[in-house]
Amino acid sequence: MEEIGNINERISFLVDKLARSRNTKFAAMIGSNEANVRGYIRNVMPRYDVLEKIINNLHVNPTWLFTGKGPVMQDEEPVVVRPPKDTVSVPVVDISVAAGKGYENPDYLDKVDTIELPKSMINPDGTYFCIRVKGESMTPTILDSSYVVIRLLDRSEWTNMPDEHVYVVSNKEGHAYIKRVKNRLKGKGFIVCMSDNPDKFNFPNFNLQLEDIHTVFHVEWLMTARMPNIHTTYYAQIGELQDNVDELKANMNKVLKAIASTH
Repeated sequence: MEEIGNINERISFLVDKLARSRNTKFAAMIGSNEANVRGYIRNVMPRYDVLEKIINNLHVNPTWLFTGKGPVMQDEEPVVVRPPKDTVSVPVVDISVAAGKGYENPDYLDKVDTIELPKSMINPDGTYFCIRVKGESMTPTILDSSYVVIRLLDRSEWTNMPDEHVYVVSNKEGHAYIKRVKNRLKGKGFIVCMSDNPDKFNFPNFNLQLEDIHTVFHVEWLMTARMPNIHTTYYAQIGELQDNVDELKANMNKVLKAIASTH
C-alpha cells in the first residue's frame, strides 16, 4: 500500500481500520480516552507509552507506525510487487458471426472490449479477434453465445488449411459463417462448409467457391460457461429416431392392412 505521510495520519488510518472510525472504541483498545485519540489524529504527538500500547495491544508493525514502510500489522505478509502479467490483449469485436445462416456484416470490426490471454496461446505474428457465436449449427461442439478466439489467415494459407478444422469464413456478399471445413481448393477450387449439428435438414452442408471467399479465420480457442452433456444429446437423438421408426412401422402396418382388405 502507499505510504501514509506522518504518524498522526497513520493513527487515523488505524482508527478507521481497527475501530470502524470510532475514536471511543480505539481509545478503549489502547487504554486512553476519546479526547486524546482525537488529538493524536489531528496533530498531537503520542507519548512513548501510548505508542507502545498501539504496538503491543493492537499488534501493529512498529516499522510501519514510525516510518510508514512495510505491512501495517505484525502478522501481515509484506506486499510483493509482481511484474506485469505475461499476457496479450485480444480485441473483442462485434462481428456477429452467425453459426448457421450467415449474418450481414459491416466492412469494419467494431471493438467492444478486450480480453487478456497468455502469450503462449497467441502467435506473435498473427492477427487475432474474439467473437461471440450466434446460432445452433455447431451444437454440440460450439454452443450459441459461446466466444471463440480466431486468427486471420493470409490468402496464401488458404490452400493448405487442414481438413475438419473449424473456421470463420466470410463471403464477398458480407455473410459470415462458423463451420467445419473440408478444403478442396487445390484442384477443385472450393471448400465444403459443414455444421456439427446432426440436423442436416436445417443445417445442410454447402460449398463456397474460391472467388466468392472474402476472409478466412482459423478458430483457435473456445470459451464457454456452458458444458453440454454430449451423451445426453446423443441418446435423445437415438430416442427420437426410435420414435420415428415406430411411427413409420405403425403407418406401414395400416397400409398393409388396407391393401389386404381390398383382396
